[in-house]
Amino acid sequence: MPAFPTLDLDGKLGKMDRVVLGWTAVFWLTAMVEGLQVTVPDKKKVAMLFQPTVLRCHFSTSSHQPAVVQWKFKSYCQDRMGESLGMSSPRAQALSKRNLEWDPYLDCLDSRRTVRVVASKQGSTVTLGDFYRGREITIVHDADLQIGKLMWGDSGLYYCIITTPDDLEGKNEDSVELLVLGRLSNQDVPCSLILIRHLSG
Repeated sequence: MPAFPTLDLDGKLGKMDRVVLGWTAVFWLTAMVEGLQVTVPDKKKVAMLFQPTVLRCHFSTSSHQPAVVQWKFKSYCQDRMGESLGMSSPRAQALSKRNLEWDPYLDCLDSRRTVRVVASKQGSTVTLGDFYRGREITIVHDADLQIGKLMWGDSGLYYCIITTPDDLEGKNEDSVELLVLGRLSNQDVPCSLILIRHLSG
């Protein structure tokens, strides 16, 4: 038989039962407030062409079921290099000044840019998206995306998305901006140092 709170002689809950009910309420309220939490510690990352990189992602959940990890790529809405070198379009500059929270290079509808799945992990099995098959890409340390050799087209936004079957509250995704830089021909100086200063500022 299930155990129910007992009543004392006055028809009131006993002291121990009140303590148990109080801690139960605290536990459920905490779970409802926190829920699933996904965090990408590096919001902007600059890496060199043909070099490896790791995009980190941390998550916490009250679920006891295995989480499904997915990394999704979204291209820039328009050329990021031109903006960092002072060659952005007058229209983009005007729109940015009107709304300081809106970024013309990051904020646009998915229908206006390239969106694709990079990799997914369920248990110990990692599956690459169709576009990335054959490349040295995997998911390590539970949810970090490891890319073995960066290509020009890898610049853009990367979303870490976590799905659990029984933890639907909270924040289930976060993103990092990755910019891949090359080198100027016949020089040892990385191309666009202005861009690095821009992203780190």
